[in-house]
Amino acid sequence: MKKIVLVSILLCIINIAFSQGIAFEPTIEAAFKKAKASGKPVFVECYSPHCPICMSLEPTLKNAEVGKYYNQNFVSYKLNVEDAKQVAFLTKKKIYLPGFPLFFYFDNNQNLLHLTDPINTPKDLIQHAKTAIDPNLQTGGFWKKYQAGNRDISTMTGLAYLLRVTQDTARNIQVANELYKAYPKNQLNDKASWAIVKKCIMDIENGFAEYWLNNIEIAKKHAIEEGHPGTEMNSLGMLVQMAIYDPKASKFSLAKVNKLKNYMGVVGAGQYVTGATWQIECPAILREQGQDKAFAFLQNLINAQTQPQLLVYYTTFYNTNFTDGKFANNARQWLTKARPQLKTEQEIANLNYESARLYQKTGDLANAKKEISAAKASIATAKTKITDPNLKKVVASVEKNINKLAGELK
Repeated sequence: MKKIVLVSILLCIINIAFSQGIAFEPTIEAAFKKAKASGKPVFVECYSPHCPICMSLEPTLKNAEVGKYYNQNFVSYKLNVEDAKQVAFLTKKKIYLPGFPLFFYFDNNQNLLHLTDPINTPKDLIQHAKTAIDPNLQTGGFWKKYQAGNRDISTMTGLAYLLRVTQDTARNIQVANELYKAYPKNQLNDKASWAIVKKCIMDIENGFAEYWLNNIEIAKKHAIEEGHPGTEMNSLGMLVQMAIYDPKASKFSLAKVNKLKNYMGVVGAGQYVTGATWQIECPAILREQGQDKAFAFLQNLINAQTQPQLLVYYTTFYNTNFTDGKFANNARQWLTKARPQLKTEQEIANLNYESARLYQKTGDLANAKKEISAAKASIATAKTKITDPNLKKVVASVEKNINKLAGELK
């Protein structure tokens, strides 16, 4: 009789636990520690407390059947994307969130098994979990399928999404280009194509990107149907932004730069074109049209500029990109304009350093050495005054540049 009572009590406790839905661990570290001990994978829900869609998931996450399946098969953790300490886990794993809510499933060694945008029904949340632990269905295994020759559209879509989230740019571009080749061209205007460009594409020259940037009105209709009017500008604008700030952008042709500038107008960012693209446009002009036109382009930007830090930055850009000293004296005028406006020792040290580089370009090593001596004095003073760790890093970087140039001038 006592055994029956004890079993009944135990079952009651288990049922109560499951009726409370998914049991989330207090920290990501605790989740993986428990997963290691139990041999279970880890489920991570990425959410924002200010996201209506995220909040609409709460009743489903607390559903008894959902809780039963997840608690039996996973250790779980809720990751608040607005908490920097929690986001540190994603940063460490080089995971980028194109949106949220987003579900991640890891093995207990922190290897990503699967990711998905959740569909908000108990049946679908359970199916997401079943997919995550099925080696044939989990997105973490799609790269091997792709390497083996699988060019199924759904496989490549899931893989491209995974590679974008994990910031594997080279593979993403490769897979996304194959995906575009396989996609029916008479269906490029459909919802699935729109979803692909939002979630999977990292390269503005991909066919999906080019189609949607040239068919913004259709994108607007899809965004309205989804209940998110105006978001098409954010999605396509992100693609343009990625292209502009791509490390390879400094090697873009002038034609490609002009295409990007046009796209900025398409996505409603036309007023920011100059500020966003000058650092890739000027090198393109320098390569294709010569330094006279490139410097004229740069000088035109500076004519309306009064902020001293930017004047110094333009000089840095000149020193780095223009190989000889033909326009060094012109650039020195920018520093002359900036010098009396600078307030901090590290800014003054940086100005002296750039001035020394200008003198070096013209072969005036005596004045270059004087500027380096002044830069060293300013940086020494700056080091005695600064306590902020981030500013200390800035000062250390400037000092490293100064010492390197000082060595060249000996």
